[in-house]
This record gives sequence, structure tokens and C-alpha cells, in this order.
Amino acid sequence: MPARVGEERFAELVREALVELPPDFLGYLEGLEVRVEDYPDDELMQEWGLRPPNYPFGVYAGPSLLEADNPQDFPGTIVLFRRPLEEWCQSEEELRDQIRRTVFHELAHRFGFSEEEMLEELRGGAGFPLSEEEGKREAQRYMDQARHDLAAAKLLLTQGFPDWALEAALTAGYRALLGFLVAKEEEDPEVLSSEDISKLLFRAAKHDRRFARGQALARLDWVSTDMGDPGVERPGRRVRAEDAMFAASLVEEILKLTGGEDGAV
Repeated sequence: MPARVGEERFAELVREALVELPPDFLGYLEGLEVRVEDYPDDELMQEWGLRPPNYPFGVYAGPSLLEADNPQDFPGTIVLFRRPLEEWCQSEEELRDQIRRTVFHELAHRFGFSEEEMLEELRGGAGFPLSEEEGKREAQRYMDQARHDLAAAKLLLTQGFPDWALEAALTAGYRALLGFLVAKEEEDPEVLSSEDISKLLFRAAKHDRRFARGQALARLDWVSTDMGDPGVERPGRRVRAEDAMFAASLVEEILKLTGGEDGAV
């Protein structure tokens, strides 16, 4: 279950993360605003090439230390996205750790570090390979979410909502592939999430050629489930139930290949 702690407790965990900063860095918090929002806006998602349900955990906006006129006091903002963090974590302890990692990671950008240059204590954000243990844990989360989404797709089909069912099935396939690749390649999920289903299938096929059969899922990913312009037929009539059923069957095959069908990666 997602670690939903509420706005007040989440804000408290953020404050704790700031207190835990290495002492040498505390002097550089002057002028820095740290705030929490539920989700990133569409503009940021488009800029980063991301799409739901793969949201960033945080972002830093502002100059770096190297660009500041006064190194002890310069403007900047760190935004943490509460809902994606809560959805990703399964307990408050995991949430506490991920908030800390995200705060440290975004603060490192304020100091002027690129992803590759970050100090060891400020790592833990996107762009760094995961350890074997971390990779297994993150991969298992994706698999759990994929099975949940697939179950939702099947239920939506029985209720006569093929457009929603297709969307849920595509999300399930996307998450299953991410989980498989995180486990196999020990790469950060935020890096992988910038790729579409077709590219993820191509990468997965390098490990097992049977994934190539799933490219039909990539074609279904282009089926529009958006509301569209005024006068355009609504998605529930544009999307065929057969498409959603086919997508669900493909995702079942993908879960078998990933090992996520039975609950273990």
C-alpha cells in the first residue's frame, strides 16, 4: 500500500531531511525556498519527456552556487512532489528515506553539481546505477503496480470502459517493463522512464528475444484515449474493446516473461 502520511507529516519529514544535511552545507540554505506540491505541472513533464504515472520526485529551480552573486545568500526553490513520493513508497520509513535522498539530490544541483559530479552523500537521485538490493526493491514495486493496473484493466473491461481499460493495460505493461529492466540493468527508474514502451521493449528484447512479440503493445500505445477536440467522438466509442482485451493479453505475456506474474521478480 502507498505510504500516505498526509500534508503535515510529509512537511515534517521534509524538515527533518533538511536538518540532517551535512553541517558544511547548512550555511547555503539562506534564500532557498523548499515547498511541497502534489504533482508536477504539464510543462515540467513535457520538458523532461515524462508522462504519467512516471513523475519526478522533485526539482530545483534557480541559479547554482557558481552563478550566485552572494554565495551565502542566493535565491532558489526546491519543490518536492508529495503524491509521486507517497505512491512509490510502501511505508513511512521508506518515504522518509526517499524524501531525504530527493532533498539532497536537488540541493546538489543548487551547489552546481551535475548528475555525474555529485558528492557521495548527495547522491540517490536520478542518473546513478542502483545497487543490486535497491534494484530488486524498486523492480518489485513496479511489478506490484503492474499487476494492480492489469487487474484494473480487466475490471474496467467488464464494466464497459474500453478506453480506460486500454489506458490501464498500457500503464501495466509500461511498469512491468520498467521493473524488468531496473532489475536486469540496475539502472535508475527515472532514467528509464523517459523512454516509451517501444524502446523499453527493444531493451528488454536484448535480454530475452521473446519480448519482441510485445511490439504490438507499442502500436496500441498510439491509440488516442484523450478527450480530443469538440465534436470528436468520445474515447469510449473510439477505442474498441478488442484493442483493450488484446493489450491486456499482451501485458499478461510480458508479466510472465519478467517473472512478475507470481509476485516475485
